Amino acid sequence: MSSAPAAEHGDGSYAGSDQLSTMLSAAPTTSDAVPFPAEFPEVPGTALAGRYLPGTLDLEVGGDWYDVLPLDSERLLLVVGEVTARGLAGVAPIRQVRDVLRAAARDNCDPGAVLTRLNQAAVDGDGWAASVICLIFDPAGGELRYASAGHPPPLVISGAELRLLYDRALGPLIGALPTAAYEVRDDRLEVGDRLLLYTGGLVEQHGAGADLLGRVRVAAAEPAERLPDLLDAVARVVTERPGHDDVALLALEAVESSGFALRLPADPTKLSLLRKRLERFLVAHRVCETDLFDLTVAVSEAAANAIEHPIDPREPVIEVEVSIRDRSVLVTVRDTGQWRESTDAGFRGRGLSLINALGELVVRRTPQGTELSLRRRLAD
Repeated sequence: MSSAPAAEHGDGSYAGSDQLSTMLSAAPTTSDAVPFPAEFPEVPGTALAGRYLPGTLDLEVGGDWYDVLPLDSERLLLVVGEVTARGLAGVAPIRQVRDVLRAAARDNCDPGAVLTRLNQAAVDGDGWAASVICLIFDPAGGELRYASAGHPPPLVISGAELRLLYDRALGPLIGALPTAAYEVRDDRLEVGDRLLLYTGGLVEQHGAGADLLGRVRVAAAEPAERLPDLLDAVARVVTERPGHDDVALLALEAVESSGFALRLPADPTKLSLLRKRLERFLVAHRVCETDLFDLTVAVSEAAANAIEHPIDPREPVIEVEVSIRDRSVLVTVRDTGQWRESTDAGFRGRGLSLINALGELVVRRTPQGTELSLRRRLAD
């Protein structure tokens, strides 16, 4: 039996289509029962992507879900969970979970308090049980606080290095003990680090748990320009199996909030690093495809000029600064030399003409070197 097709939302999240819609049409308050948010909150310094993969074990939808809520406009509350029941019995508690999460967000609860509230709701309700992980991420300092109720550990991806966020159970399942306490732990994400959260269906298969986790690690280590690319690679681990349970995936990346600065050797082979850093920054700020393409071309050309044209640079490096404010991108590229004086009217060479066509260009010559600034107003 094949799974329902995955439909991509504009924010990069995915959900099973026909099968999921059929099941949820019978559930009360469908919008609160859907196992994923309609859209992600916009918090500078973060990029998010999610996917819901319906299972192939039977025709029923499981109780896997993920949610993301903003806290005081600066931090994010992320929750991924899996109700142990299936079908409508698994979907129904999701509405109750969402009510608890919204109240916890309003009250600025820590992750342990969030799980305590969920546990009380389960005990006082219909006796449902769930594995849940709750995290609060503060992009300003990269601080990550989390608590887990019997949930598998997220994967932290730092370049080529991968690690599990924790290596032992941190608390009992939601609904298992009336007076359960949940330990809160601290960690940190640096700019560029990614966090992959998932439900048990990703790694749990009879007799194959360790092997599947190894395959997930290999998939997560594959180069991925964007978070949806990472989820594509991980999802293949699931869909390649002949029979699998439902899986919810949620990925977070720590990115620069309002701008970044990069110092590179004056070497054309290093421009790919600049392009990747720029693309991640612009995607995190939901820049449209046209602006993304034009800015990538313009900044690459500006950096290439800064590498090629300076005469007798004091130091073989270039500096690039990028910022976004009031829906305008400002890029400044500096080198440590002087350019030859142009013998033609206007800008020197086709490269500067191209850059000028893609934004407002200003070239300044200073005693320290040459500075090129590009400003572009983003589409609304």
